Amino acid sequence: MKRKNWLLAAFLWVNAIGCYADGNNVLYVSPKGDDRNAGTLSRPLKTIGAALGKMKEITAGQQVEVVLRGGTYEINATLEVNCDHVFIHPYQDEVVTISGGKSVTRNSLKPVKEQAVLGRLQPQVRSLIREIDFKKNRMELVGLHATGFGRPSQVAWTEIFVDGQPLRIARWPNDSTVMIGKIQESGVAKEGKEAPFPVFGYQEERPSSWKSVENMWISGYFAHGYANDMICVESIDTIHKMIHTGQHTVYGFMTGAPWRQWLALNLLEELDVPGEYVIDAGRGKMYVYPPAGKMENWSISLLEGPLMAIEHCKDVKVQGITFEYGRHIGIYMENTHCALIKNCIIRNMGGVGVSIGKGTLKAGNQRGHESGGNPASRVVGDLMGTVYQDILFNREGGTENGVVDCHIYNVGAGGISLGGGDRASLTPAGNYVENCRIHDYNRIEKSYRPGIWMDGVGNRISKCDIYNAPSMAILFHGNNHVIELCDITNVCSEVDDQGAVYYGRDPSEQGNVIRYCYFHELSPRHRVTATYHDDGACGAEVYGNIYYKAGSLPVLIGGGHNNHYRHNIFIDSPIAIHIDARMQGWGKFMIEKGAIIDQRLQTVNYKNPPYSTAYPLLAEYWNNDTSYPKGNVIEGNLFYKIGNVVRGRTEWLELYNNWATGSDPGFVDAADPLKGFKDDALIYQRINGFPQLPFEKIGCDLSK
Repeated sequence: MKRKNWLLAAFLWVNAIGCYADGNNVLYVSPKGDDRNAGTLSRPLKTIGAALGKMKEITAGQQVEVVLRGGTYEINATLEVNCDHVFIHPYQDEVVTISGGKSVTRNSLKPVKEQAVLGRLQPQVRSLIREIDFKKNRMELVGLHATGFGRPSQVAWTEIFVDGQPLRIARWPNDSTVMIGKIQESGVAKEGKEAPFPVFGYQEERPSSWKSVENMWISGYFAHGYANDMICVESIDTIHKMIHTGQHTVYGFMTGAPWRQWLALNLLEELDVPGEYVIDAGRGKMYVYPPAGKMENWSISLLEGPLMAIEHCKDVKVQGITFEYGRHIGIYMENTHCALIKNCIIRNMGGVGVSIGKGTLKAGNQRGHESGGNPASRVVGDLMGTVYQDILFNREGGTENGVVDCHIYNVGAGGISLGGGDRASLTPAGNYVENCRIHDYNRIEKSYRPGIWMDGVGNRISKCDIYNAPSMAILFHGNNHVIELCDITNVCSEVDDQGAVYYGRDPSEQGNVIRYCYFHELSPRHRVTATYHDDGACGAEVYGNIYYKAGSLPVLIGGGHNNHYRHNIFIDSPIAIHIDARMQGWGKFMIEKGAIIDQRLQTVNYKNPPYSTAYPLLAEYWNNDTSYPKGNVIEGNLFYKIGNVVRGRTEWLELYNNWATGSDPGFVDAADPLKGFKDDALIYQRINGFPQLPFEKIGCDLSK
């Protein structure tokens, strides 16, 4: 036995050494190398692009390793991987970073001398502000652009980072927002006529002191609490205290709700806090208030395309690398099979961290009033609008691709966009995100840019920690997806009428499972939900989840059918489950003949296979009064310290074998539900068949 163990150890050691041996199928790269070299350990290449180019010289079908020596690789073009059987990783335990930006020295930050600029700065900071002249440094400076609900996801503007942290655009107020005042022009078209740009009032004195609105933008929730926007300002009327904007939004401007507030951005007059900056693309300069302390590393984001694109290939693995400082996507994948991103850090990107599958682009849709567009590679674009308009849109996301053990944070427009599978045939992709930590992912685009977007058929999100976001954790479309074992907290922190996990307005999106997740500490300020079945969503299985202080409405079933909640735990909320019959009221337009629900059911040919066999109840959708929510089963759930178990009419639900109590049902620690129940907990007596839940498996295993 000892001899067998020794031989096994020797075999593994030899194979490990072989991974780093000079061989025809191993290419070494080092920041100190030379692209004229052979790519051996002793004579490495200098750039990753050169190694990827040399891979094509190797016989097809052979495994190729690209081994990166430690250091930072600054790139000015997307790294393209389009060969099979590729493994890209660091040498041993060396630290490798791929950067889409450029490092600048502290000497590049010069004192401001131009009087026109100094005159706009507050007196106490004039000697502290520094400028970076992008023209002199031979870098492109890209100014701000509109973002918001309905608008396509775009390449971000130029950003600056210090010691790995993004600085923020100067803003007023520094740590809050202010209410929208009287509206002179709402910006909403009437009687088919083109609407003027919105004009609204302000009550505060500070805006009247601004000397110029050059490069000024405003951001906020101007109408609905789920639709954040950022648009430019044309002028300020200080006599009447009116701000004249220079762009439209989808919903215009409204007053009367607590979230309808705004803030100003990118004003020299408000460059007053360390760690802020202002972009003046016209002058080609960025004005920076350096953070306090000794700042070692300054970086500027430059690259427009993805840092890496893996396309039309199989069996590719990228492991142990940090990707940062790009203005768009970190890693893009299209039409791949068994591609794996493992143990990587993806941060400080202007767009989404990872995108699997195509997006779309529609020319002239900068206002966000149109949906759709043509399929496009290496973008997200107007994917949200396209999926809304064309529910069978196939992103060509490939099959069995994964993002595993990754840390994604400080990204601009969502963590991961996960596509794959074909809705027309219900063919699954089997793509997955597993054991990832995703947080702080809406620095630039907030509306409908979740921690993970998932569409298509048969994809999975497992064991992810998702937190610190103004909007959703997970938004999904499609069929037969699984969301499981996730720890979700402090999301939807700004919004109204959104959910941590959200989908809806398409009853053909069935077969989806949400299980064993921990939703906790969600904002109760507005209408915030943990699991949100919007506008007639049907056929979800939701079981084994914990809802602890999970928003004002932990569960919302918005007029849909056949959603099944079982063996969930609800703790310390004023309401547990909201259900309504919106299709009998304000939402009845959705179920009219030929309207959106009818269109979507006809699109999937719901009365015929594969949909009729996969979801037999869907084939009967119109057989009864569709406006009446039916078949929603709530069974075997615990409601502990819940004010009202149901908001809505209880006859809209099938309630049985549940237990509502104000007494401890047997937690090991009621303040930490993940510690589970005692072996003799009362819950096992009061709820027939209540199972042992996998509390210990919930959440990401990565070290913090």
